[in-house]
Amino acid sequence: MFEKLGKFEIRRVLGNGAMGEVYLGVDPSIGREVAIKTILPAAAQGSEAKERFAREARAAGVLNHPNLVTIYEFGEDQGVLYIAMEFVKGHDLDELIQQQALTRSEILEVLAQVCDGLGFAHRQHIVHRDIKPTNVRVHQDGRRLHAKVMDFGVAKISNSDMTATGMVMGTVSYMAPEYIRTGKPDPRSDLFAVGVMLYEALSGRRPFSGDTTPTILYKIVNEPPEPIDTSQLQGISPAIQSVLDRALIKDPDQRFQTAEDFAKALRAAKDPSWMGQMEEATSLLQAKAAATVTAPVPSVPLPPPTAPFPPQALPPLTAVRPKRGAGLWVGTAALLLAALGAGAWWKLRTPQPRPAAAPPVAAAPATEALPKSAPAQPSAGTARVATQVPAPRPPATVPAPAPEPAPPRTEPEPRPKPAPRDADTTPLDQPGRFQEHQLQQLPPSERMNLGNITLSDAIRLYDSDPDKAIYGFRQALKANPYNANAHAWLAAELYEQGRIPGFKQELREAHRLGLVMQMMKNARFRQAFNKARFNGQLPGELAE
Repeated sequence: MFEKLGKFEIRRVLGNGAMGEVYLGVDPSIGREVAIKTILPAAAQGSEAKERFAREARAAGVLNHPNLVTIYEFGEDQGVLYIAMEFVKGHDLDELIQQQALTRSEILEVLAQVCDGLGFAHRQHIVHRDIKPTNVRVHQDGRRLHAKVMDFGVAKISNSDMTATGMVMGTVSYMAPEYIRTGKPDPRSDLFAVGVMLYEALSGRRPFSGDTTPTILYKIVNEPPEPIDTSQLQGISPAIQSVLDRALIKDPDQRFQTAEDFAKALRAAKDPSWMGQMEEATSLLQAKAAATVTAPVPSVPLPPPTAPFPPQALPPLTAVRPKRGAGLWVGTAALLLAALGAGAWWKLRTPQPRPAAAPPVAAAPATEALPKSAPAQPSAGTARVATQVPAPRPPATVPAPAPEPAPPRTEPEPRPKPAPRDADTTPLDQPGRFQEHQLQQLPPSERMNLGNITLSDAIRLYDSDPDKAIYGFRQALKANPYNANAHAWLAAELYEQGRIPGFKQELREAHRLGLVMQMMKNARFRQAFNKARFNGQLPGELAE
């Protein structure tokens, strides 16, 4: 353990992060406690990685918001890169979800605060890229929960959940479809991750799960999550399902467009009576809350809430008495208006007598006295005219005119669905992305993600287009040479296509990297390997 990093004195180890150790430090000049995260040398090799680290830390350092962890300083000391940031007491949201320590209403409030912080960052043109429960710190101050988002910019520096084989396992579950496809996230990608956390916190499971990274990636891009049984979610609005649907939709243009809108919906859903009208209901709730909090204080002091209002608080009736003479005319006018209104109402309510000897032919124009566009009931302004129109005869005497045929009903045009993604949008048809100089410019996390989504696309082509699948497996290995699953699929496809020299070469390369045992977890490769061993087709170093 270090005794000092930069100007900060190290007190103790707080934990071991994926990128390095986390220490509790103290700024000796002001006595402030700080959390210091160190970056493993393997995660920040080369001058370009250090420059990117400094750029991202500098960008995150300008963020100052109650729901964002403040970064105080970044630097390098004793060959170690470090970030000194605000030390927040409390627990990670991941721990609280696992322990079910929050009520459903508290979950909505915590995630609304996460959106508050993200909204501020997005307005500064900063995207987090790695929103997940372990990057949200929750502190309880009395009865109030206070959430803070951590690790802004760190996801672009290094992958925070890389396994020994270079495959992303934890972070990938919270990635948005467009991030997986293009490697270019935007603010709506962060909101997708908040939707995944909401689903996980309410249901106890992740919306997209699988045994392998390609399986998870495929589900995120192509499959909707299983709906939650809202009948089990007592204490919050059942319309939370519509909030989830909108947050987890594949097309970012149909998702919540701002973190502020998402936060409003989450807070509205805390009310069990909310019916799910997103914009209208949340705007009304916000206006009601603002009116309650910011109501102007009257200049005259009010009596205590428990004391009745004194009688003299009301003005005496004589204060509004009209002058003599004027009251007579006003009273007379009021009586006349009341009498006229009552007479008109009685006339309308009393059935009209039938004409004594109205000829049948004279009744026909009565049905045409009003145009077809006239309202069925007269308004107050036409009451007198309406009462002078004789009532039509019963249908038994005067047949009603045959109704005109209704115009053909025109169905509204269906909303156009977003065009399906064609092959041109997949990494397999973008060879430029796999050139070495392009790959070197990518942060490790984005490079691994590019390899994983390429592997997922190639697996789907395994049986239908073997040549393109082989090409895809090779491209995935360019992005991540240590991906044991890609080596396994490539070797199996080469063997099944009878390309034995290529199969042997692939096995030699995997053996050199020490990945053959991990490849045995792939059923297709295991089958091909056993056939090759039976037929004497394994390379010499693996034939024994």
